[in-house]
Amino acid sequence: MQELQTMAVYAAQNRIQGASRNRNSLLKPLDIILEELDRCPEPENSNEIELVKAATKRMIFDYLDRIADADYKPGRTKQEKINHYVNLFFDDVLDKAHHGKVNKLLDRERVLRSAYLFYFSEALPYTPKTLTNGNDPTTNNSGN
Repeated sequence: MQELQTMAVYAAQNRIQGASRNRNSLLKPLDIILEELDRCPEPENSNEIELVKAATKRMIFDYLDRIADADYKPGRTKQEKINHYVNLFFDDVLDKAHHGKVNKLLDRERVLRSAYLFYFSEALPYTPKTLTNGNDPTTNNSGN
């Protein structure tokens, strides 16, 4: 699903994620949206969906604010990126790919989360692991 891939790549590029690169941390912003959609009392009511959309924008911002270092608190730019991220979900993933059918989307939650995580991980820049024990195979540390 191209819409989900676009959303995941956007999140990776703009660091819309938790504090680490573990599964739960990467999925947290998407989980906030899915949890609030699942709690929505009238998922077929467009006013309720707009309420969830606005609320999740704030919830994700608040979450990122809570986990941010004191010197790097999110501001207006991050809020705009979060707004775009949430809009990608509601306008593309929900409306275009699932024709606005919240229950149809929630029935596929497990596969959506897995695919999102795959796309997100693929979009992350590669960072080779550094050797921590001082044994660099490219140098001769034998003392000879």
